[in-house]
Amino acid sequence: MLKMRVITAVVLLALFMPILFFSSTVILSLAVSIIISLASWEWGRFIWGVQSRYPIFYSLMIQILLVILIYCLQGNNPKLITSFSDFMMLILWVSIIFWLVVVPIILSKKLQFSIKNNTPLLAIAGLVIFTSNLYAFILLRDKGLWVLLAVLMIVWTADIGAYFTGKKIGKHKLAPQLSPGKSIEGAIGGMLAVCILGFVFFSFNISSMNFFNVIGHHYSWMVLIPLSIFLAGMSVVGDLFESQLKRLSGMKDSSGLLPGHGGVLDRLDALLPVLPIAALCIQGIS
Repeated sequence: MLKMRVITAVVLLALFMPILFFSSTVILSLAVSIIISLASWEWGRFIWGVQSRYPIFYSLMIQILLVILIYCLQGNNPKLITSFSDFMMLILWVSIIFWLVVVPIILSKKLQFSIKNNTPLLAIAGLVIFTSNLYAFILLRDKGLWVLLAVLMIVWTADIGAYFTGKKIGKHKLAPQLSPGKSIEGAIGGMLAVCILGFVFFSFNISSMNFFNVIGHHYSWMVLIPLSIFLAGMSVVGDLFESQLKRLSGMKDSSGLLPGHGGVLDRLDALLPVLPIAALCIQGIS
């Protein structure tokens, strides 16, 4: 299993990193849109079941919406770009409200939440989540490659920090019904790891245009530290929410698209709430 995980990770990095570093925003956005549409197919499987055809149609619909989004944002019509950007900012806000208000309510219900009774809510939520994430990705990339990379690294660092801290000293379960492997100590360790990451980026000036420097210089450490902790915490919320949906739908992984890793959504879940919040913070400075 470990060997397969490593092979899959190496192949994915070999495919994605050149696109991330060397391609135009349009090509990068199209590549990300395909990844997101695969995740939306898995989201649809949670909602309608693995035997249903609805997830395929749902994924195709979201892919079409994402292509329209890219076209409207990267076209040559300034008026269209402005109008569509205003609309997408509204979607961004709706996505953030969903993660900050609705998801905690759903998580509080644990395994008593009914997917069947909330199919319309989850289907609409998916539309908002996936379109807002591509928009947030584009916004962050437009501000600079290191702005985007630093935000991605917040999620990766929180995950790695939580894993090793939980492995070493984790004793108190964070959400035993939803994700038995997660501990409170692990979550705190992930947050501390992100604070260290921010300190390194900010203090050693690793690229003047990265998320930590932009926030830190515009505001101060008094804002940067709690924001970093908050984003690390939201990555846990995204992870827990997907774990809840998997357990409610009786699935171990969102799919088997990534050998050794499960599905695409299993790799993106922690990013889903973080990207819109980070993008809004950066956009607010602009």
